[in-house]
Amino acid sequence: MEKRRRVTEEDLLVTEALIAESYGRLKRSVARAPYRALRSAGGAVLEHPLAAAATATVGGILAYQVLRMVMPRGAGRGRSPSAEAKGAGSHDPAREVLSMVLPVVAPYIVGYIREALGGTPESRR
Repeated sequence: MEKRRRVTEEDLLVTEALIAESYGRLKRSVARAPYRALRSAGGAVLEHPLAAAATATVGGILAYQVLRMVMPRGAGRGRSPSAEAKGAGSHDPAREVLSMVLPVVAPYIVGYIREALGGTPESRR
């Protein structure tokens, strides 16, 4: 059986000091994270302005399409009641295709945006 050294009060105090120092570093890192993220995003936009514009445009189009799918259609959105009555039984093929394609394409879009903004924090270490 292996002989072990007894834990002393000094060992506990040193351990407590190390934990407090580590916790302090963690708090500083968390406090600085938004600034670092904005700084890296700003740098990526300055380095690749066309890719950033394209990413923002595609993201805006996708957000608009998602909002169009979520928002209810009604006479208050520019549709006449007669057009609403005509289309009540029909389905929207564009919405159906988008609802099938969006879950498949979303990870690729997120990956492209992440790459355009400089990658993940883990990849920079």
